[in-house]
Amino acid sequence: MPSNTSESSVDTPVLATLSPSRAGDFKQCPQLYKFKSIDKIPTEPTIFQARGTAVHLALERLFQESAEDRTPERLYDLFRTAWTELKKTEYPDLFETVDDERAWGIETLNLLATYFSVEDPTSFEPKELEMDLLVDVDHMTIRGILDRMEEVTEIGPDGAERTVLVITDYKTGKAPKEQYAAKAFFALKIYALLIQIETGVTPDRVRLLYLNGPTELTLDITDAHLDSTREQLAALWGAIEKAITTDNWPTKTSPLCNWCDFKDTICPAWEDERAAAGADA
Repeated sequence: MPSNTSESSVDTPVLATLSPSRAGDFKQCPQLYKFKSIDKIPTEPTIFQARGTAVHLALERLFQESAEDRTPERLYDLFRTAWTELKKTEYPDLFETVDDERAWGIETLNLLATYFSVEDPTSFEPKELEMDLLVDVDHMTIRGILDRMEEVTEIGPDGAERTVLVITDYKTGKAPKEQYAAKAFFALKIYALLIQIETGVTPDRVRLLYLNGPTELTLDITDAHLDSTREQLAALWGAIEKAITTDNWPTKTSPLCNWCDFKDTICPAWEDERAAAGADA
């Protein structure tokens, strides 16, 4: 059996834990999962990853302020502070020049300005921020960090006022095309399942806020959704354990390969293309 950090002994599961993001990796391409989770191949940080990390931290801190202080100017300051902290520890060599960093910062501030056009952060208090979850789901242990969960008041289809429980996730990239929208909710449905198991309450809605746009995508959740998610999760868990024990990691090519860190270096699915490019060089 191949050696990896997920295995410990014959008395424990082959797979110790699984996060929604790593489940999504395997669903997208088993080889991608292997590169990230089994081989743990380091990748170069990108300006897009840095933007996502800094924006998430700034928005988390915005909701730690009193409601009246959740202004655009305060969010911009929180972003600048977050970036100063993150740059020292995680992204010290990301930019070649000060001008490159300044341009990136201005783009990010413009992105943050769009946030206030999709919701009013003074109108509610989150129930949870950056919620750290480690939940047993049947024979599986699922872990992850949920961006935000809140209760909001709205008018229901019957015209009566109601309170709904919403899970919200921020995205700094562009919203997916319509045919890929359902896939974008996969991780959030897993988080909704974890909340249901932990609290006994089914979240009413999951919500993706794409600040690059901006675009808001929502999906109303039912128990049937979460039953299906539980089945998908069990199937993925079993498939990952089988891949680990057999050391068989098929590749699955798609347009998403164009954003994969491993396409131009080691992914076997693109070996012929790399060889051809080398011959033409």
